Amino acid sequence: MARLSKAQLGDRGRFVFDQEEIELPEILGDDDKPGTVLVRTPTVGTRDALAKKLPDDEKAWSVEEHVALLFSTVVVDPELSQEEAAEFLEDWPASALDKIISQWSKMIGTDEEMRQSAGEFRPSN
Repeated sequence: MARLSKAQLGDRGRFVFDQEEIELPEILGDDDKPGTVLVRTPTVGTRDALAKKLPDDEKAWSVEEHVALLFSTVVVDPELSQEEAAEFLEDWPASALDKIISQWSKMIGTDEEMRQSAGEFRPSN
């Protein structure tokens, strides 16, 4: 294992992000077989921006705004904007969305770890 230099730490060409293809049996592809999407771990900046935009209380989330933002951040292939995701997510099988978010959460760590790394952790009283 080699120690990284300052130059290597900032060389984006050296960065490796975890990716996972998730099969969605709830949504059939063109071949009438379960479709797939590709999810990827985020950059620090993307994770920070996402953490700042999502309410802590999931009851305050809306499909059009918060769920679509999360989906468009998590799914990297096919690439979708928040607006494009909002167009279909309300009618999507909840189990398919849950599967994507659950797997992505496992890839990045727990919600508390995400908040800590984004600088938003508030200690319990």
